[in-house]
Amino acid sequence: MEKKLLFLILFAFGLNAYCQPTIKIYAFEQENLPGTIPSGVTDENGNPIKKAAAKKNYSIFLSFKKNEIVTPVQIFIRGQVFPIQTTEIKKTPVEYLNNMIPAKPEKIILVPKTNNKVVEVKLGDTLMQKRKNAYIKKLLKNNDVVIAYLWKGKKYFTAAKKIKELEPVANE
Repeated sequence: MEKKLLFLILFAFGLNAYCQPTIKIYAFEQENLPGTIPSGVTDENGNPIKKAAAKKNYSIFLSFKKNEIVTPVQIFIRGQVFPIQTTEIKKTPVEYLNNMIPAKPEKIILVPKTNNKVVEVKLGDTLMQKRKNAYIKKLLKNNDVVIAYLWKGKKYFTAAKKIKELEPVANE
């Protein structure tokens, strides 16, 4: 009986050593509305300048245990691949101040207070071209955000079903 119990305990610890780390994704998008262009403004060729298209800003954070070494390597947002840079966040909670109503700014918590390690994932400007295998295509079909990361020398994927939308920012 003692041998079975000892075997079960060792098996549980061994299984835990080979499991992927638990990674939580916090993903937000915010539309950045361009300002207005005064009428009658032209470029150097005399053509009227058109208003720029709206752009989306993304705020993406990963949270995982402090003792894990996880390295994000690429991100897919709605099927598009972007190069990334990461920055470790030293203090949580991560907050965003919404100044849409200047007299009454609203504080939004992007990442709640945690003892875990938190990493901000920043997107590069250019899209990358990447062939997608069947597994990645399936993940992309069902999720807005898919992040590829390295852990113990192997590549894994984690996903977020939906991106939360923040209030748009209007430029002048």
